[in-house]
Amino acid sequence: MGNIRWTKYRVLVTNKCNYRCPFCHNEGQDKSTKNDFMTLEDFKMLVDLLTTEDIEELNISGGEPFINKHIVNMIEYADTHLKCDISCATNLSLISQSQIKRLARTRVKFNIQFPYVDEKSFKESTGNGNKDTILQNIKLCKEANIDVGLNTVVQNADVQKYERIILFAIENELPLKLLPQIGNRDSYKYKDFIIPILNRYSVDFKDKKSGALKWSLKKDGHFTSVLYIDSPCFYSDIKTCRNFAELRIHPNLAAQTCILKDSTIKLQFNQGFQLVKNQLQELWNNFTIC
Repeated sequence: MGNIRWTKYRVLVTNKCNYRCPFCHNEGQDKSTKNDFMTLEDFKMLVDLLTTEDIEELNISGGEPFINKHIVNMIEYADTHLKCDISCATNLSLISQSQIKRLARTRVKFNIQFPYVDEKSFKESTGNGNKDTILQNIKLCKEANIDVGLNTVVQNADVQKYERIILFAIENELPLKLLPQIGNRDSYKYKDFIIPILNRYSVDFKDKKSGALKWSLKKDGHFTSVLYIDSPCFYSDIKTCRNFAELRIHPNLAAQTCILKDSTIKLQFNQGFQLVKNQLQELWNNFTIC
């Protein structure tokens, strides 16, 4: 590890979104605040800080990242200056063909919010999302050799709904991440009906020891992988959370150690990189209880 200890960074480049998903926690951001956008200059400073650190992943998120007019430049800059995995959590509704062409030259992977298989429920859930548009954009990204995966928030015990999503992911050979909704009283129980579905089509299984359970699935000659996030938040499992070691950085450069806690420290880049590194190390040292 590098000097800072945090190995994964989720950078929230905006808190604004064109969807209105009722289950969205907006990556722990305060939805009552004004619309904020991370500047390209601030993003570059953060990436420059991380170039000397041994980090595993930079995840660019929001809000909807493609509302930030600098998003492509941000991804290109991270791709050029970092050696780690680079991902982007997006609903993929706003991306243009010219952006796809540029991003095809990077190693970014898109993790796409995908709440329903049927068009009517998809639109109702997102407020204004069009499933066919998303599927077309997924097709264009895959044709450009951009890695694409689906993210689905598990909101209830609707067995048929989530089996349809799992089968859709297998048929279209799209990796799927299932995320039980944090804050729901029964979220920790959802694995009781999800896991039997996954086992039905499983050809391999691995516990990643980070709160993530991974299946390789096969049906009718089609393959995909599914991650089920058995969140350490459900069990106040600080050890697993520290093993995962993800830190959120908000558009205003405030750092948040836990999705259930407020961001309390703003990174002071105007005071130099060493002070920021000290701030991040202090956050790690104090991240010992839920």
